[in-house]
Amino acid sequence: MIHARETFFSAEAVSSVIVSLSYWFYCIILIDFLKEIIKCTYHMPGTLPDHIFFNNNCQLAKVVQDDPTFANVGLSVDVFHFKSKHKATDIFCQTNCNPIDFPELKGLGNKAWYFNSSIAEQTNAWLGGYHSMCREMLVDKYNFFLDEMILRRNRLTYNKLALACDKPKAFTVSV
Repeated sequence: MIHARETFFSAEAVSSVIVSLSYWFYCIILIDFLKEIIKCTYHMPGTLPDHIFFNNNCQLAKVVQDDPTFANVGLSVDVFHFKSKHKATDIFCQTNCNPIDFPELKGLGNKAWYFNSSIAEQTNAWLGGYHSMCREMLVDKYNFFLDEMILRRNRLTYNKLALACDKPKAFTVSV
């Protein structure tokens, strides 16, 4: 389910950031922005998730390590990004954001993952299918379209999950 969305201008294209800003300064702004989005989305007590996947949680974890809001929230990098994009020499990331260090994320027999940590990437791929339609839209029409598509996808996801709950439960483990 998609709980919230926000436009991160230049989030994927660092080259489009004003030249006078260094890359690290840009990252700090982006991570701080993400922290505030999470706080605004889950502002009601007890609604903050137990775990948040983000491909750059190493930086987010550094920014929020002294923030009591995030004291009981696991911040790991999704499995794909952790294996392929994070350096083994980054001690902070390896000790704080490695998904394998969070037993609650492991599936049956610790052989599979309980959660699909790459769902954000898959959702971006789904949204990319509408890129040609959205390319010429002005901001108001684009936001309306995106909100409507998210509502429809959430409805389909909810119905699929509800249907799955009515069936006898059978567990399969992927290795």
